[in-house]
This record gives sequence, C-alpha cells and structure tokens, in this order.
Amino acid sequence: MSGFEKDNPHRISKGRLETMVDTIFAFAMTLLVLGMVMPQFSEAQAVSELPPYLAKLLPQFILFIVAFLVLAFFWIEHHRQFHYLRIVNPAILRFNVAILIFIVLIPFTTDVSGAYDGIMIAVLLFHVNLLIVSSLFLGQWMYICRRNHLCDTEFDLAKERYRFWILVTVPSVAFLGIVVAFFSPSDSLLVYILIPVIIAILGKTPGHHE
Repeated sequence: MSGFEKDNPHRISKGRLETMVDTIFAFAMTLLVLGMVMPQFSEAQAVSELPPYLAKLLPQFILFIVAFLVLAFFWIEHHRQFHYLRIVNPAILRFNVAILIFIVLIPFTTDVSGAYDGIMIAVLLFHVNLLIVSSLFLGQWMYICRRNHLCDTEFDLAKERYRFWILVTVPSVAFLGIVVAFFSPSDSLLVYILIPVIIAILGKTPGHHE
C-alpha cells in the first residue's frame, strides 16, 4: 500500500467496512424473526386458537427460512469477494452502501410478503428487493475482477467465471419469481428452492470449483 493510501484520512479501511457489514447482516438476520408476531392467548384459548394461528404463520415461517438463507448466502459472498480485496476505493464503498440499504430492507419485504403471500404487490416487494441486492453483488464482483490494483493476488480465471455464474443465479431466480408472481403470487416464492439446486449443479460442472 502506498504512503498516500495509508495516510489518507478519507480512505475507509477494509477491516472497518467489513465490521460494519457484519454488524448490519447480523442485525438484519435477527430482525427477520420479529416479523412473526405471536398474540397472547389465555391457557383456555390456546387449546383451540393456537393450532390454527400457527398454521396461518406457516407461509411467514417458510419465507423467514428462505430470507435467512439468502442473507447467509450474501454474507458469505461478501466475505469471499473481500478475500481478494486489499484497498477499499470510493467505488467499492458506494457498492457496499447501496448493498446495505437493500440488505436492511429484506426483513421488511419478508414480513410484508409473508403476511400477504397471495397479493402480487406484496410478493413483488420481496422479489425486487432480492433482484436489486443480488445485482449489486454481481456488479461489485465484476468491478473487483477488473481492478487488479485493488487486490492482493491475480484472479484465477476458472474461479472468476465460477463466482460470476454463482452470482448470476440469484438475480435470475428473483426475476423468474417476478414473472411467476403475475400468475400465482404465493407459488412465486417457491422459485428460491432453485438456488441451491443450481449452485450444486454448477459445482459439479468441469472447471467450476471454489
């Protein structure tokens, strides 16, 4: 690192940005569960009221699992991208600020979509949220791959292509969810089951590896 980069008071260190990202991801993942509100039933009411209420919460619970796993995927992906990064320049900082805006929105869009999974506009909020944040991750990876001066090591071409196709998976599935939502909003949330399937297939493709 040059003396200017080290002494520049306007430069954000990689470690400081990673700490902020980790904190916000942990906060967003914790907030997901708060969307599932449990009313207070008396002991007598609970016998009859609790089972149907829990059944009513099932779509929200499923969406909670989906959103939590997607957030975990994004957090791991952020770690993998920053593994190569040595310097945080203004463009990387802007990417991360934009990413975090839509990360903290995920608990809200998850809550709305889970509560109104049969209403198209509610479900579209979730799909569009994931489409935007996953597209930002893809854009950041493409930017990092083309700025070797920001990185510690040269990129392995096979790994670069593998990460690209992994990152294309989520926005593609989110876009598919948007299309399906116009015909069946509740069923459109099931498209995210495709993500681990596609990633597993990519992992078995010759030349694609971690």
